[in-house]
Amino acid sequence: MRPVDKGASPYQQIREYSQALPFLEERIGCYCSYCEMNIGHVPEVEHNIAKDRGGSRTDWENLLLGCKYCNARKGTIIGDHPKDRWIWPDEDNTFLAFTYDGGIPKINEEYLCKNGQTIYAQAKQMLEDLKLDNIPCSASDKDRRYKSRINAYNRAKETLSGWDRAKGTIYEDHFKRIICIAAKAMGFFSVWMNVYKNEPIIRVALIHEFEGTALDCFDANGLAIPRLNGRI
Repeated sequence: MRPVDKGASPYQQIREYSQALPFLEERIGCYCSYCEMNIGHVPEVEHNIAKDRGGSRTDWENLLLGCKYCNARKGTIIGDHPKDRWIWPDEDNTFLAFTYDGGIPKINEEYLCKNGQTIYAQAKQMLEDLKLDNIPCSASDKDRRYKSRINAYNRAKETLSGWDRAKGTIYEDHFKRIICIAAKAMGFFSVWMNVYKNEPIIRVALIHEFEGTALDCFDANGLAIPRLNGRI
C-alpha cells in the first residue's frame, strides 16, 4: 500500500468535501489510497473517520481518495471503531505492512511480527475490513480490484523481461520511461514495486513518478524504511 504525502492543506475552508477532489488528485494522483487502483474515471473523496460518525466532512487531514469498492467496504467502520483500528497511508509507511507476491496483497508477516502485535493486528484488520485480498468467485461479485491488479501484475512482468534486455544499453532510459508510463496508467504502485524489487533504478523512478508518494518512506535505493513519526 503506497504511503502518501498530501502536504499542507491547500485551502482554508471549503463548503463541500467534493471541492477537495481536484486538490487530492493533484497532490496524490487518481489512485485509490487503499487498493491502489487507477480511479481516474470515478474518483471518490474518502473520509478517514466516517463523516456520518463525527468525522470532519471537509478537513484536509480527514480526506483521502478511494475507489467505490474500498469505500463501500469501509463504510462507517472507522467511526464505529477508533481510527487506530487501522494503519494509514498518509501517516504510516503502509508499504512495509503488505506484500504483493503474485499480485495478491498479503500481510507482511516477517516484518510486522518483529514490530509487535498491535501494528500486526492493525494491518490485518485493515486488510480484512477492506477485503483487499478478495478474489471474486461468482458472477455476482462485481469487485474489479482483483482483475485490475492481476492485469497490472502481468504487464509489470512483461516489462521486466524487456527491462532485463534494455538496462545497461542505450535504450535504458527510454525503456525506463515506458515502464513508468505503463505503471501510472494501470495503477497498483506496490505491485510494480514488488515485480521490480531487485531493480533499484526502476523502484526509485516509480517512487518519483507517482505524485504524492511519501519520499521519506524510502531510502536512496527505493527500499522501504519506517516513516518519521509513523507507527511503521
